[in-house]
Amino acid sequence: MAVILATEGASANAGYVNPNVTAALRSFAVDYWPTHTADADLVPGAYAMAPAWPPAVPKVVGAVAAVSYFDDFYNRIHIAPSRIDLGNLISVQTRSVVVWNAWPDQSRSLTALDLVAAGGITATGEGALPLAFAPLQQRTWSIAVGTDGPAVIAATLSWLFAGLDPIPVEITGNRLTAWTIPPVWHNGVLERLEWLTEVQRGADGSEDAYPLRDTPRRTWEFDVRVAAANRWLLEATLYDWSARNWAFPVSPDASVLAALLPAASSSIPLATANLDYAIGGLAMLWSSPTSYELVEIADIQANALLLVRPTVSEWPRGSRVYPTRIAQLADRPQLQRPTSRRADAHVRMEAIEPCDWPAVPPATMYAGYPVLEHADEVSTVPTVVYERDLDVLDDDIGPISVDDLTGLAWPQQSHAWKLNGRAARASHRSLLYYFAGRANFVWLSSGQDDIELAALVGATAATMDIAWCGYTRFGRGQAGRKHLRIELVDGTVFHRAITTWAEVDVATERLGINAQLARDVSPEQVARISFLSLRRLAGDAVEIQHLTDSEGAAACSVQFAGAPGNE
Repeated sequence: MAVILATEGASANAGYVNPNVTAALRSFAVDYWPTHTADADLVPGAYAMAPAWPPAVPKVVGAVAAVSYFDDFYNRIHIAPSRIDLGNLISVQTRSVVVWNAWPDQSRSLTALDLVAAGGITATGEGALPLAFAPLQQRTWSIAVGTDGPAVIAATLSWLFAGLDPIPVEITGNRLTAWTIPPVWHNGVLERLEWLTEVQRGADGSEDAYPLRDTPRRTWEFDVRVAAANRWLLEATLYDWSARNWAFPVSPDASVLAALLPAASSSIPLATANLDYAIGGLAMLWSSPTSYELVEIADIQANALLLVRPTVSEWPRGSRVYPTRIAQLADRPQLQRPTSRRADAHVRMEAIEPCDWPAVPPATMYAGYPVLEHADEVSTVPTVVYERDLDVLDDDIGPISVDDLTGLAWPQQSHAWKLNGRAARASHRSLLYYFAGRANFVWLSSGQDDIELAALVGATAATMDIAWCGYTRFGRGQAGRKHLRIELVDGTVFHRAITTWAEVDVATERLGINAQLARDVSPEQVARISFLSLRRLAGDAVEIQHLTDSEGAAACSVQFAGAPGNE
């Protein structure tokens, strides 16, 4: 049992008097015990004070030391931080590590540093080893991590003190090298977005779609042509780095510096709307394949990128700024060498980081789903095919048996866009992210003159006479043929469902509609009446052909598949 020398103080219980405190000193006490009505009563009398010291021989008290925070915090070595996560390493990075001897009364000797998987990493301390730490002494090490070394950083730096277990610090991250060869724009840049969807179809033709990826896989395809020193650069980087991660500039979203950007700038002035920048992501300043700088984005404002660390170099007016994604080569490019000093290649890059973008459906709604109002771009001839869900039995001997499982037509229809400018291209990307491959449905018109109005439709009428088109015989309100888009010359659009059908005579049919038009509509006022059907993308992959950078033109063409069981 420990022996503690101590002096008794006043007891917590009222009435006990400490003999080492004079009566005069106690005269200044507030009388709280026993309780009474007055808040405090000073004891009357003389208030002269005289010292009273503890006895010459203190009283011996038997005690056991209790466990406390002291035991958790002291009598050990502290190292902070215990983990260094460098993220994506794009330049030499330096971090400080503090080592503290938390023994109040003991010195400790650091005998060695043990660095495992240390390629490109150096540690610099305050002196040569072995190094003595006085009680409660703190020292600092500088950890420098360079861009040369393994692509994946997974190092452990341990401090070895005599008589103690090793104390480790984990160092993690990824080294990146920049892809700095710009595309040759004669074929543009082909961007591919690929989702993954599980589609389950019921016996009645209805479908449920389940997206399996939060963001699409994203690839870029483009051609490069280099000569002389740039050819050497391309071949050297492919030779050494082709299986590693690249900082890949998204060429279609390039911007140009309007004025000189000084060294040590903490922001880059540029219009950021509708471009592929991300907080925590990268950007590249570029003036040539050998003159570039990668920077990390701390925040994005309307007219500037705020940087995690200031720029290193000065960048002249006209230098390019690119959003930058971490990517890998999707395959090994085949270099063509038409001369001894030139090389051409077709390159495919695939992003290995999530590429988020806001998903925005079309604004117009009808019967619970958005309506794609965009008119098909017809520089290429639109196509449609009416598939059937058929089960074909053929034993190669007798007649072929065909069973139409759902009795529904499953149309596939082409649709194309020509996009110009950043706003239009960004809006289209938001639409594609809403589609998410085959996951979501829209109403899509055929874009054709499917029905010709034969007579005036009154404002309160619920029927419309049309030129004979075989609807009563073949349409009959089937899925894909029971909804209409009625577009007038003045731009007014009605969406209506067909409820009844009948042949009036050999030249006329009469259709009932689910709601009045609330205005008189004559045949001359109609621009087009098209069938409206519920569609989703036919596949999970979409391609955007960037013909120029994002301030210019791009094209996109898709196939829509019908979802008749959901109408």
